[in-house]
Amino acid sequence: MSSYKPLTKAEEQVMQVLWRLGKGFLKDIIDETPDPKPHSNTIATLLRILVEKGYVQYEVLGRNNYYQPRITKAEYGRKSVNQLVKGYFEGSPAKLVSQFVNDNKLSLEDLEALLQQIRSSRNNSL
Repeated sequence: MSSYKPLTKAEEQVMQVLWRLGKGFLKDIIDETPDPKPHSNTIATLLRILVEKGYVQYEVLGRNNYYQPRITKAEYGRKSVNQLVKGYFEGSPAKLVSQFVNDNKLSLEDLEALLQQIRSSRNNSL
């Protein structure tokens, strides 16, 4: 998937189900969708859109499509965070972290753990 195309809330809901299942038929995806469930035609349309956007692939088995994600949840999360940082924090991950600190969402222990992780990854890449 070369270009990033953000998911709508409804598309993301279908992707969350697919990420949980790993793969499945339309019926499997509907069964795993939380209540209130959208109509099966709605989920089928969302799957078609997700295929067009490059998030989902399928193979035809008998008369049904067998769907699976083309991108992992972690990959999508990474791309989403990068877009968030670019769009709202002037491309600076430090400004995003600073916002969390200012909003009391990160403790001193969290920050120390992040710093340790950064140091560890830098040492391992040398």
